Amino acid sequence: MTVILTSLAVSGTATILALVIGLPLASWCSKHQSESLNWLKIMIRTLYGLPPVVVGVAVYLALSRKGPFGELELLFTIEGMIIAQTLLILPLIWGLSWTALDKIPKEVLETHGLLATKNMMINRLKEARVGIISAVLVGFGRAIAEVGAVMIVGGNIAGKTRVMTTSIVLDTQQGNLDSALMSGGFLLIVALFASGLALKLEKEKFASKKYSERTPIFKQYSANVVVDNLNWKIDNKLILNNINLPSQRKCSAILGASGSGKSSLLRHIAGLINSDSVKVEGKIMMVHQRPVILYGSVLQNICHAGVEVEEGMWWLKQVNLETLKDKSPKTLSGGEKQRLALVRALASQPDILLLDEFTASLDGANVEMMERLVQNHLDRGAMIFLATHNSLQAKRLSKQIIILDNGKVVTENDVPQSLLDGSWLG
Repeated sequence: MTVILTSLAVSGTATILALVIGLPLASWCSKHQSESLNWLKIMIRTLYGLPPVVVGVAVYLALSRKGPFGELELLFTIEGMIIAQTLLILPLIWGLSWTALDKIPKEVLETHGLLATKNMMINRLKEARVGIISAVLVGFGRAIAEVGAVMIVGGNIAGKTRVMTTSIVLDTQQGNLDSALMSGGFLLIVALFASGLALKLEKEKFASKKYSERTPIFKQYSANVVVDNLNWKIDNKLILNNINLPSQRKCSAILGASGSGKSSLLRHIAGLINSDSVKVEGKIMMVHQRPVILYGSVLQNICHAGVEVEEGMWWLKQVNLETLKDKSPKTLSGGEKQRLALVRALASQPDILLLDEFTASLDGANVEMMERLVQNHLDRGAMIFLATHNSLQAKRLSKQIIILDNGKVVTENDVPQSLLDGSWLG
């Protein structure tokens, strides 16, 4: 039993220390992109396969009497073994967590930023939780199964530094194969338990509760947007060419074919792409072309907008999602995700609402529902910019239509008639 407890204490503590050190490093590295960090990522991934014996020798030399940390007298102690295993698995937890954070969709981070949710670092970690949990599991598995580092640094002292792996080695050397197999079987059970716990943590289950509804108190909206001579290039290709939009307090529909620059213009207005040519006053929110879902339940997704659950229930009812409040948004259909993304944006009560193809692929009834909510927001005094292929929708919601073609504002005479009469398919 002492061997088992020592194994769990050493490997568990090493995993926690590696997580405490590696997770902030991964978060910082993921936020900052540079060529030097790319080389650092390559180096960390190379260390995934670092032999435990090499780590053990390095720590042994550092902790020996002639080593730089010899005065600490940590050689042949549990503390020394923890140091060795922490160094062994730190690259795994750091690198795999970094990769998980890098895989968070850009639109998810942008939505968190526009919602101005508190503590962006915590939100990033929660969005990447599945990958981080996997990183911890891999790190713990490697720590508890390795033998080289703990053997060299710990010395395999009975009743003091002996762990399951070193016990297996000793039993094998002495011919006690039954005992070695038993210890190996217990190691497998520990690994299975850790995997099961990780799987349970990865799954999103939300307790079913009953909530009352409360109608929001709508604020007075105040917005101002001016776009003055906006030009934007990617790899020397002009995406937006001399765009000018005077300040206005109404819905402006931006009509154009795919690749005409509609989404790029919205992203500039949202501040997701910085430009001195765009001046914005007022709280702004954007509904992306591909619906964005955030961590948490369907109801919690609304609450990310800064509203209480009672108001969240009211908003869900507006799009017939109230019965799905305790579900994971990952289980929703594409249309349900679109409705959720819109009411989350509306719940934040933005002065300026940017809509990028917000009803694409929806049926007629749901399009009517979504347009009604947008019209209500417009009637309360908000400003709306609507990017769409659908000229009929543009005419229903907006009194001003801006037509983009190859990044330039053009007149109706410069684009195909099919784009204007609603039959455009491109």
